[in-house]
Amino acid sequence: MLDLMGIAVRGLLHRKKRSWLTITGILIGITAVVALVSLGESMQLAVRRSFEELGYDVVMILPGELGGGFGGPSSFSTSFELDTESLTEVEGVEEIGLLNFQSVYVKADGNEGFLDALGVSENIFSFFKVEIVAGRGFSPDERGVVILGREVARELDLRAGSTLQIEDHPFKVVGIYSADSRLDEDAIILPLADLQELLGEEGVTMALVRVAPGDDVGQTAKRIENFLYRSRGRRDLSVQTMEEVHEVVQRALGILGAFLGGIAGIALLVGGIGVMNTMYTAVLERTREIGVMKAVGARNSQIALIFLMESGLMGLVGGALGTGIGSFLNFAAVTAAKRALGTRVLEYGISWWLVLGALGFSFLVGAIAGLLPARAAAKLDPVEALRYE
Repeated sequence: MLDLMGIAVRGLLHRKKRSWLTITGILIGITAVVALVSLGESMQLAVRRSFEELGYDVVMILPGELGGGFGGPSSFSTSFELDTESLTEVEGVEEIGLLNFQSVYVKADGNEGFLDALGVSENIFSFFKVEIVAGRGFSPDERGVVILGREVARELDLRAGSTLQIEDHPFKVVGIYSADSRLDEDAIILPLADLQELLGEEGVTMALVRVAPGDDVGQTAKRIENFLYRSRGRRDLSVQTMEEVHEVVQRALGILGAFLGGIAGIALLVGGIGVMNTMYTAVLERTREIGVMKAVGARNSQIALIFLMESGLMGLVGGALGTGIGSFLNFAAVTAAKRALGTRVLEYGISWWLVLGALGFSFLVGAIAGLLPARAAAKLDPVEALRYE
């Protein structure tokens, strides 16, 4: 077996340029598969970590018809009023956090324009973590203060202790947060009461409800739905558990990953055709050599195995290089996304099954592509092969 492997390796080294061109075809296909599939894994990992940080004991209330998913594309910009005092009396409800996403007009030291603002209730930071890199967070019942994203602070040249105007009202910057908070660094966080006063309305765009320990999240969500319908008389709010939202997002990412992997698989198929073409050419070039090996006693199975090893090795080498390049491209994409978007929308991650699968699949593609050429080589008549010029 080792002798046959040595012959296969010598055959590849004898045709270096052609072998490398063929390997490049496999390399491109595996690079595309690994890069795209691992990118999907990175998105799924980021989503999973986000939901784990928020907790699966949390229920979301959003604008939209009950049972209607996320309530439509305007879910995070349409405001609604919520009777939080009555909602806290629903069985299973432990705590309620309120948020309001809006765009506000900001002025600071000659810079002005519209920025995203997030008005939050004083207990919202018990639902998700905000990484303060300078200054401090809010104090209970504190008003007239803001926490800036690091990107906003840089663009406006502001720091903890600075002041700015929001809708012509002065606010003091008490802290700067980073992208590690899973929030955009180009947003402003301020007390919900302040944002509502600026907008002249009492509404919110999202409510987070933490379920009491020991209570069933799904049952509590149904009780919240019933309460909202009874108190409002209409089904204009959607209630979603974190597990439901997570499943929807993961399913969508899975479909996207499969679609992208299928497209990348076309490139791998083209690479396999290249291997087959190269091996057919090798059979023609080495017809006399095949005749000599048969004349000295080589069996048909040994001849076929040599060519299968050659094609499989080309697939394996291309797969190994493609896996490395694809992993690097995923790492570069995650790094670029973090820098450009200022948030952890991606988390670098590549699973062991993807690496082993890519290597095994590339070898298999190479071997299958070399199957017909190997069979043709094995069936050559030794006398006719020795006469071949």
